[in-house]
Amino acid sequence: MLSPQTISTVKSTVPLLEENGLEITSVFYKLLFEENPQLQNIFNQANQHDTSQSRSLADAVLAYASNIDNLEVLLPAVARIANKHASIGIQADHYPLVGASLLAAIQQVLDLPAEHPALKAWGEAYGVLADIFINTESELYDASNRVDGGWKGYRPFVIKEVRQETPDVKSLRLEPKDGKAVKSFSGGQYVSVKIPAQDNGRDAIRQYSLSDWGDDYRITVKRETKGEVSPSVHTLSRGDELLLSPPFGEFTLNADADAHVFISGGVGITPLFSMLKQAIASGGSSEQLQFIECCRGAEHQIFKEELTELSKNSLVQLKQAFEYGSGGDFSGRLTRDVLNEWLTNKSAHVYFCGPLPFMKELKSLLNSIGMEDEQLHYEVFGPTTEL
Repeated sequence: MLSPQTISTVKSTVPLLEENGLEITSVFYKLLFEENPQLQNIFNQANQHDTSQSRSLADAVLAYASNIDNLEVLLPAVARIANKHASIGIQADHYPLVGASLLAAIQQVLDLPAEHPALKAWGEAYGVLADIFINTESELYDASNRVDGGWKGYRPFVIKEVRQETPDVKSLRLEPKDGKAVKSFSGGQYVSVKIPAQDNGRDAIRQYSLSDWGDDYRITVKRETKGEVSPSVHTLSRGDELLLSPPFGEFTLNADADAHVFISGGVGITPLFSMLKQAIASGGSSEQLQFIECCRGAEHQIFKEELTELSKNSLVQLKQAFEYGSGGDFSGRLTRDVLNEWLTNKSAHVYFCGPLPFMKELKSLLNSIGMEDEQLHYEVFGPTTEL
């Protein structure tokens, strides 16, 4: 429990964090990897090429300082981040290393003496936050390890099927190498794929949504031209192996919702399609289920045949919006009028995923037609951020 003095001191640093937060977290990552190069095997180094990871952490640190006297409001964010941490294998002994680099970055950027009260207060505050994450992640690890087919760490899987979805997207269906059961999962959850160290001397870990729902695992990967992992995944064929973490993630169906709408942008369809399949299996009807697929054009439709079959069988209402070309229900970027026309049930819960600009614009449009934030659920690929 933090003392009133510590809480007051941390809250007093909010203006400094608002002004210097990005610089602090940028220095933090530099110090962290210089002092602990082994952590480059866990953290996504591609996120260090721009400010996305630093900005995400800066926002999180600011949110913690602003709400340190009311931590309950941060619990949903803690759950999301803890699931990502568990997926990549963050351990309790990593937290002191992170804390030391964070305090050093605060001291360096703000030019504080070693005994400054703000550093002492932040040391105590970080310790409390670290304990919250350590306990939450320990529970996630234990829960995953206890269930039938569960495991801890990374487990070898064999590719049993490769499917070319679009010119730059492939699906890989996987089965465990040991032939034993695999943990069941909720639609919308993801696994981490670990590519062991190659020429650069470090492992690479990426998280991919499980893109189908059922008894086995499928991941669907877009080949990123400058990516470290996706080009390697695209070279794999039937019989090759991949190391997978157990499924984790908080982006799942709301059990209390009467109707579900899924809106995908490009490869953002991957978590949404598995959620749709779970909703159908749970007894949802086409009156309750709607899927809006947005992509560049007909040749870039992912799961085209599967979605078409579901709509033909009256299991889901399907709408398609293509940025260019014919064949869809709408040509161009989604507009307020189109959404207002298509989304007739304004009490439905909406789940969406895709490129960040797409999601930011979509959230604004959904709010403008009367959809409240409590009805909106989304997954951001990459560092956790708010829209």
